[in-house]
Amino acid sequence: MPRKLEPGEAKQKAARFCAYQERSPKEVSDKLKNWGLKGNEIDQVLQELLNDGFVDPQRFANAYCNDKFEFNSWGRQKIKATIYQHQLSSNIVENALNRIDEEKYFERLLELATKKWQSIERDESAKRKQKVLAFLVSKGFETDLIWKAIEKLGNRKEH
Repeated sequence: MPRKLEPGEAKQKAARFCAYQERSPKEVSDKLKNWGLKGNEIDQVLQELLNDGFVDPQRFANAYCNDKFEFNSWGRQKIKATIYQHQLSSNIVENALNRIDEEKYFERLLELATKKWQSIERDESAKRKQKVLAFLVSKGFETDLIWKAIEKLGNRKEH
């Protein structure tokens, strides 16, 4: 078992951990616990890190939502489902999700739908639509937007 860190030492180590990339308060708290700190010590170090700006729940949520959309092409529903593991308030999560540009969001959805549509060549239209729908739902996009994109694709292909 690794040695227990003193709160001051743990704070310095946690500050480096946070400087590397955005971290949620839960991630930092879990790390402090792994380093042998107990309840009050964890709360104290975490509060100091929050006060010093090393940990910022809104900044973390913004980065998380942006990265999952930009790099993983996830929709809002999948982002929302996974970000709650970090135990952030719903206000913070909603603020971060609202930062995703609507136009860019629909463009990405349409791009994914088009790629999937083109990869399914031999199926009739209804089956093809179902496969595209299922794929985009698994990526976390909203059903109403998916149908809009599929309708747009269907109109393109049939004319």
